[in-house]
Order: sequence, then C-alpha cells, then structure tokens
Amino acid sequence: MTLVITTCTNRKRKPVSDALHMAALPPADFDGLARQWSQRLAAEPTRFPGEDIYGGRGFREAVTAAELLDARLLVVSAGLGLIDVSTAVPPYACTVLVDAPDSVRSRVTGAFSVECWWEALCKVSPFAVALHDAVEGAHGLICAALSDAYIEMIAEDLLALPTSMLGRLRLFTRARLDRVPAALQPFVMPYDDRLDGPDSCNRGTRSDFAGRALRHFAELTRGEPQGRSAAEHAAEVSATLDGW
Repeated sequence: MTLVITTCTNRKRKPVSDALHMAALPPADFDGLARQWSQRLAAEPTRFPGEDIYGGRGFREAVTAAELLDARLLVVSAGLGLIDVSTAVPPYACTVLVDAPDSVRSRVTGAFSVECWWEALCKVSPFAVALHDAVEGAHGLICAALSDAYIEMIAEDLLALPTSMLGRLRLFTRARLDRVPAALQPFVMPYDDRLDGPDSCNRGTRSDFAGRALRHFAELTRGEPQGRSAAEHAAEVSATLDGW
C-alpha cells in the first residue's frame, strides 16, 4: 500500500462549534494548551469523516492522487495531529499560521515553535496516529504534499524513520529547497513554475501547488513497478517537464 499525506485546510465544509476555535482557549504553555484543546476535541459529539470536513483545491487534488494510487490518505492537522482521512473527527478552527484568528501562536505563552506544538499535540490528541506506525503498515511510496510550515512541523517525525522507510518518501512542495532539512532534500520532486505555465494541464495557485504536483506525479507513475529510487523518480519528473 502507498501512503499519501497532505495538510489540513483552514477552509472547513462543516460548521465549527464555539468551543473548538483555538481563540476560545485561555493562554497556556504548550502542554497545558494541548491538554485543554484535546479535552475539548474529545467532548465534542458532532463528528464527520475528515474527508467531509476539509475543503479547498489542494486537498481535493490529494484525494484524487490517493484514488489514482489506491493509497491510504493521511492528513497532517495542526489541530488534530496526523489522522486517517476516514476517521470521524469534530470540525475545528486551529492553525499555526501567523496572525490568523485561530492561530496557536497567539495562545501559547512564551516562545513559539511549530515543532513543540506538534509534539505536545500528538501526545494527547484523541485522534492522532503515529507516523512510524502508519509507514510501517505500508510498503509502497510515501507521497507527501506539504507547505514549508508543515514540513517544519513534522520534519522530526520524518527524520526519525528508519533509512529503509525514509527512502520511500516523495515530497511535493513549493517551499524553497533551503527551507527543507538537508536530509529530506533528496526526496523533493523537482516541480517548479512550469507546473503553472502555458504547457501545464493542471495550473493553479501557490496555495494548491503541492497538491497539484502530487496529482501530476500520481498520474505519471501510476502502474509503475515498485522499487524505483527517489533519484529515478526525480529524473522522470524532470524529463516530463523538460520543454514545458
């Protein structure tokens, strides 16, 4: 089985209760805030499968890619941790983006880092699964469409994977390569502005770039035999984009 990993979206397709806006929580340190938030998540009775909650083109492109690859789809959520898209979860409003109305940054006392929030959240979230466990249960590629903030958030989890697992990673992002940890850079597929050029069949905005690149890769490699390296896949992507 292949894994597809994408990010949560601020756009939700279901109404969010007042209690599940991050802005409704009193300020606290990382562990205290994560504990309060987790208790509210667990107490909320209204739940839907994750795939019914998230909106936006980037997310839908990841869904399509997972269908093309017959893959399990996971979501990196700033409010839930890493979840399976089929898991029933409550709609919520929580982000790590700066200056957003429901940003975790505005509720954490002291210095903020997305890595510290992710670690605290994943310890107590009633819905989170461990990345290692999800990867261990699959033997195909790990195709992750992530923004730079979300790469930063889960980088330690990715880097903690055994070499044999990490070698299956294929990373899709619009982030500059120097924003990606050096050990993950070999797994970044070389999509660039040509994906939005006149020869592209899947143009869009910067916000959905990673999802669109993932979908293109899924269409390009669907049906290929397992075992190709990241370098081989990168060369195939480059050859496909050559001349665009």
